[in-house]
Parts: sequence; C-alpha cells; structure tokens
Amino acid sequence: MNLANKFILNEIFSVSRLFHLSKLFSTSFSSIEHISNSIDKSEYVRYKFPNEINTKNVVDIKRQQFDSSFTIIPDIVSVDEESQLINEIEKSLKRLRYQHDHWDDAIHGYRETEIMTWKDQNNTNVMQRLRNRVFADESITEQMKRVHILDLCDNGYVKPHIDSIRFCGNIIAGLSLLSDSVMRLADEKFPDIYAVYALLPRRSLYIMKDSVRYQYTHEILSDGAPSVFSDKQIVRKRRVSIVMRNEPPVEAMK
Repeated sequence: MNLANKFILNEIFSVSRLFHLSKLFSTSFSSIEHISNSIDKSEYVRYKFPNEINTKNVVDIKRQQFDSSFTIIPDIVSVDEESQLINEIEKSLKRLRYQHDHWDDAIHGYRETEIMTWKDQNNTNVMQRLRNRVFADESITEQMKRVHILDLCDNGYVKPHIDSIRFCGNIIAGLSLLSDSVMRLADEKFPDIYAVYALLPRRSLYIMKDSVRYQYTHEILSDGAPSVFSDKQIVRKRRVSIVMRNEPPVEAMK
C-alpha cells in the first residue's frame, strides 16, 4: 500500500476520532476562524510536505487541516505590555533555578510556574483581552483559570510532544515574550514526511486546536539547534511564554 493510500485510510479513522472528540468537547470548529482568516500565514509558516504529483491530494488535505487548526497573531501585545507582564512574572520566578531535566524529559533549561490571579490590573486586562481572542466561542469547554509560565534560558528547548488529553482540552495558546523562536510541528504518525516550521515572533500569540493539537507534536528549537526559518538563522535568546488552555472533559480524566 503506497503512502497516499495509507494516509487516506488513516484520515478516515482520524476524522471519525476527531468527530467523536468534537462532540465530546462540544466545540465549534469556527471558534477562531475569524482570526485565522485575517492572518497571512505565509509570513510565519513553512510547510515541509512532499511535492510529488501523486501526493498532491493528500498534501492539500493536510494543509487545509493544518490551516484550520493553527494560527499566529503577531504584535498581539505592545512593548510596554510585554514589560509589565515580565515584571510580574519575574517576581514569581526569582527564587527558582533553571532545571535541565523534566519529569517526562520534554523540557530542558527551564523554569516554570503558574499564575492564577495577576496582581497588576493592567496585566489582568491584557490577559483577558487575549482570552477573548483565544476562547471566542462560549461553547468551548471551560477555560483553565491558571496560566502556565515557561521560562526557557538561552540554550533551553522543548522536545517534541503532544500534551496529554487528561490535563487540557482541545485548545492550547501561547504568548511568546522576550525573543523570537521557531516551533516545529510534525505529524505524529509521519513526522519525517509532514512537518511545519512556524516562526513565533516576540510578542506574538500562537493558537493550536483540534487536529493540530491532537495529531501533531510540537517543539521549541534551541539556539544551539538549527533554528532556521526561510533560510535565515533565528537567534533565540531567553524566551518566556504564557500558555493558556481549556479544561479537559470529564471523560478524558477517567
């Protein structure tokens, strides 16, 4: 069986699985469509997909699925807003040391914490504005009230992984602060064939949902790794991200 046929068979089952999950999560697939349609992804996303004629239909399907499930919004916060967020985050991180191992070996060179309530009202307002963009559909499973703060040092990195469905729902969004970075996303079943490189500019917001959230691994490349985008080396320095998620359904936690 050739790759195209294998993929089509796989899609039959994965679409059924996603339909089941969409019913389980009671999520509208148009929840952030208005955002996706307003962003020129060609500036921030590079596809490393096959270009043979006999795979064209498969590649078109993959690209459509990815485009509907991943977006990047540049300059979502201002320089001043970034500074205010970092000032408050630093207070939560100041007693923590950078770690070079992780409980599931997914992150190296990092500090992390969680914030439930922001003390600076300006930061509260900024985060609420971001939540309104990420969780635009009221039918989405309840948002997590806490956000995850991940601080990567200059040579820190996040290895390829898919977040457990036991700990978060169908939407993951991250605000990138202090440095540009490159995220690599790869099809879990065909990682060497279908991969996407996404440039995450400083002060941008990425949103992944549905098929990208469940079927693609994602990683943040280190400065020591080949962080290249459009043939340009992306010099990644210390990067702080604020990650927002929605709650998993009760069924997923059993």
